[in-house]
Amino acid sequence: MNSDTIEAATQIIKDAGVVELCATCMSNDVYADDEDAERKAYAMATNAWKEGERGFRGMSREDVMRIIKSAIRDADRRCPSCGQDWD
Repeated sequence: MNSDTIEAATQIIKDAGVVELCATCMSNDVYADDEDAERKAYAMATNAWKEGERGFRGMSREDVMRIIKSAIRDADRRCPSCGQDWD
């Protein structure tokens, strides 16, 4: 996985609403715990992969799905700035 892939996955989970700004300090993205947003992220990643967007070129769909799953799993559950626990 390269930096383009990580950047693409991070942007997709942000755009889908999987992560959102911490409601306490508004400084960092934290996990939103929204199943609909997660489904949207997988759909957006599938579309990006089909369109051959940078970051996903030459990858299998299964690899792209694993990367999105990993990005969701790795999203902060506790804000690194204020310490608010969102899990």
